[in-house]
Amino acid sequence: MRNETVLSLINDLTETLSTVAVEFNERVSRATQPDASNEQPSQTVLTKYANALLAERRMRRHFLPAELFQEPAWDMLLALFAAREERLPMNVKTLVSFSDAPATTSQRWIDHLHKLNLINRVADPVDRRRIEISLSDNGNQAMSAYLRAVNSPELQY
Repeated sequence: MRNETVLSLINDLTETLSTVAVEFNERVSRATQPDASNEQPSQTVLTKYANALLAERRMRRHFLPAELFQEPAWDMLLALFAAREERLPMNVKTLVSFSDAPATTSQRWIDHLHKLNLINRVADPVDRRRIEISLSDNGNQAMSAYLRAVNSPELQY
């Protein structure tokens, strides 16, 4: 009888240890795999999001008076962010068209964005009258950080 009790205890202990080993292996496996919830969106995803924001901003003007939405600097930053990923050249005239503001107002914002080191201005080597505008590294980092923050799971509805 005593041997049967010992054998029963050994069997119970073996089963318990086996269960603990399986649980331990699963935890180790989860710990070594990257957590998908902590992954940052790629630059391509952020560019798609910036383009969607631009489209959404333009859509508002179909339903509400355009004067309610004067934020030319933001529209230009979104356009420049998208253009950077897509490697599209952006000159002053094209950038002004994204701002939906008068050319003089847009030019003042371009000057201000340049002073803030958010954009670069480079004269076209072929046509010195044409100025190429691009997002600076500082501007790209700031826009990427913002778009990641607003695209975080905590803000998803």
